[in-house]
Amino acid sequence: MQLPNKYFEDFPIEFKQINPEDFSKIFKTEKTTIELEAMSYLNDVVQKEMKIQRKNTVIINTPVGNGKSYAIIQTIKRFYEAKEEYLIFVASPFVSLVDQYYKSIQKFAGIPDSQIYNYNNIGRTDISYIGKKIQVVTANTLLGNPGEDGYKNSDAKREYLKSLQGHCEKNNIKAVFIYDEIHDTIHNFKEEFIFNLWNWKNVIHKNFIISATFSEASKVVVEYLAELTDRKIQIIESSRKRNPKNESKLLLHYSSVHNFTNETPEIRDTILDILKRGKNIDVLSYSKSLAQSIIADKALGSKLKEKFGEINDCTSENIDNERPENEPPENRFDNDKCNIGTNFKSGVSIQKENHAFVIILPPRATRSTFKNKYGIFSSGVTSIIQAIARKRKKGEIHIILPRPDEFDYEPLKHIFTEEQQYYFKYWYQQIKHSNNKLKDKDKVKYIPLKFQSWFLSDFYEETLKKNVSKGIEYSQTSDRLDLARLDFPPYKNFVLARGEDYLAQTFKIWGADLSAYLTYCAFTNQFVNCNLAQINYKNYLFFKENEIQAGLRKCFDIYFGEGYEDGLFSFSNFNLAYNNFRNRLFEEFTLKFQKKDKEGWETINQFNNPKFERQVLRFVAHTYYGRNYHNQSDYEARTEDREYSRAEYFADGISCARGLNLEEISYNEEEKERVLAFQNLNYFREKLDQNITPHSIGEDSFSFLPVKPFRDFISNDELPKFTQLTEYFRKNDLLIKNGVFEFMRKFDTLTLEKKVNSFYTIMLEDFFVMEQRATLPKINFEGNRRLVKPIQSVKELPAISKTINLIEPPEYKAFVSEDYIISFAEEHYGSLENYYKMLSETLR
Repeated sequence: MQLPNKYFEDFPIEFKQINPEDFSKIFKTEKTTIELEAMSYLNDVVQKEMKIQRKNTVIINTPVGNGKSYAIIQTIKRFYEAKEEYLIFVASPFVSLVDQYYKSIQKFAGIPDSQIYNYNNIGRTDISYIGKKIQVVTANTLLGNPGEDGYKNSDAKREYLKSLQGHCEKNNIKAVFIYDEIHDTIHNFKEEFIFNLWNWKNVIHKNFIISATFSEASKVVVEYLAELTDRKIQIIESSRKRNPKNESKLLLHYSSVHNFTNETPEIRDTILDILKRGKNIDVLSYSKSLAQSIIADKALGSKLKEKFGEINDCTSENIDNERPENEPPENRFDNDKCNIGTNFKSGVSIQKENHAFVIILPPRATRSTFKNKYGIFSSGVTSIIQAIARKRKKGEIHIILPRPDEFDYEPLKHIFTEEQQYYFKYWYQQIKHSNNKLKDKDKVKYIPLKFQSWFLSDFYEETLKKNVSKGIEYSQTSDRLDLARLDFPPYKNFVLARGEDYLAQTFKIWGADLSAYLTYCAFTNQFVNCNLAQINYKNYLFFKENEIQAGLRKCFDIYFGEGYEDGLFSFSNFNLAYNNFRNRLFEEFTLKFQKKDKEGWETINQFNNPKFERQVLRFVAHTYYGRNYHNQSDYEARTEDREYSRAEYFADGISCARGLNLEEISYNEEEKERVLAFQNLNYFREKLDQNITPHSIGEDSFSFLPVKPFRDFISNDELPKFTQLTEYFRKNDLLIKNGVFEFMRKFDTLTLEKKVNSFYTIMLEDFFVMEQRATLPKINFEGNRRLVKPIQSVKELPAISKTINLIEPPEYKAFVSEDYIISFAEEHYGSLENYYKMLSETLR
């Protein structure tokens, strides 16, 4: 079957549009929309639309890889060559981009380095910045943001800005500010820092705000900046189109592993395969620790070093790639090296030939109650778009990602054709996380980007502000003279400070489930520089005969782990734990089985390997009951295979069902039928027990049951019980009807007498221990000479606490005290609320 994106070739690419109505009516706004056909065309439009003498704020909203940097440099050149004198600031979000712009301006604009000042020289050299027309700085420096641990910018940086302001005012020089990659600079525009820009109020002439991924928060930044340019805004926006000539192949590798490590098969196999094929490689990881573990790994790291030499560790201790004062820059991306790290998801152009770019998204383990620990991808969808866009030449983009949550397909009917709906759903069902049905409210829902502002406004007004409305009213009527300011943050300040985090944390399609968003985009051709070429979603698991328990344990440790065990197994009953584990096993993996003394491997499909199915039951029992607080020695963790027979299955079921009152339990009808079947089975078991007959001939004394049914084993009145249990087991019991346990084969072809005889034989085999004799005794019984089976003992039913309980419907059920739960949750997850959040995520 073809991949889903084949059916979305002409599907429009959605992006965050910027429109005049996005801004307050006090701003005078105009917009130009363009269709880009070539990279050079963007610069042509920018230069045509931009009136150099006009004082305003210019927004350039254009896709990645369409000549944005070239247009910026040509804009710099135009101001540099103008008759009127300008001081041009290029504000980058990262230190690494400062040198890049410093060199590019010289190369592509032909401006001598004597006229360009690199802010890296501040406080480190005696090179003068006064008199240089171009200043390349970081946005942090320009806005005076000292970082999370600082209280003020360094004295050298403060003096740098103050001197340039004075120079402009004294010499009537106009200032132009170019903010590149504004999406990565939002955090600098805090209210306390904006005053650093107002220092330039008398000389500021133009702002340029540039990005491929604008956001709601960036609109607030635009207003802050446009207020300094007579409240005039000019928007230049281009639609998004794919460029087939420069598209890379996109390969998605879905992993069921709960927490990614350097041992994760999808990560290891992908990197080793790329190396085997002789390609250059760079790896962008969501976390620093994972990146460094890959570099240090004896298998991965050594092979990478063998091919590329020393690996470039692109991780940094510093937030936003900033540095403590006077510390030299380090850990930058290098196009001539193999780069593995975290700090090149934005602002870097990977120009390598024969190249594969590997991106590792956050695994499911990074989901949290209050804030997802998504590392460099915490800002949501913009971080995904920017990361993928780093690759500028044809090649391969490999993404390692967790399985996404279930999708709500209903809203897609409004934007997809029937054919698109079918293929999107078909492929999404293959890769989604487990087969547990989520409630509608918890499913991934597609929501157009244009509705983000509505959701933010609704949350602000109806949830945040409304909750404290009385407090706001009281504070406003109170005399608070000489007290600290007490104003509830205005809506736009909320959007700037917390809006993007709220959207990314709350809505799965906008960042709470990054895998779901990326999957949607890949399936519907939303990326301009790559095209979905391969989906890998089922890893292979191999099991050998008589070594199934060991194989399941290895699988569990790698793909499920302690978080899954602590979460699901702590608060679920056995039935829920078993079904969740088994369903994920078959849905998320391709299972292979090798018989003893055979070389070939056969595929294990559901119920086609009864031995494997029985071992899965026993494995979950070992894991579930082997937990310390259950204290069930019968189910201590073990690696050897041990049979779980039909007799044990029946005994467990009877033990769990016999004490239940069908009139009192709140089971559904099918569940009650199951209980009744086992109760009826127990009825006949007890009837056999009651009919055990003692016999003595000379010294030979024994108790027996006849080989064939005794008279009235099943009376006419008892036929309904017999029919109910046999029909249920044969047609409704998943394990019996699918052959995991053999039970009355060829039932439909038998007469009633033969059915009863077959059932009677099963009862003898499963519920009684027979004496082992060379020949069976033949005695007078019920008026005839009949063969009998001497009974050694009646098999005892297990205690309910020691059963494989498939009678109780799958549900959460605490087996431990409340105090234990609280202490366990606080020790391992910080709080009970965090623990419950993790518990619910486990089932998704």
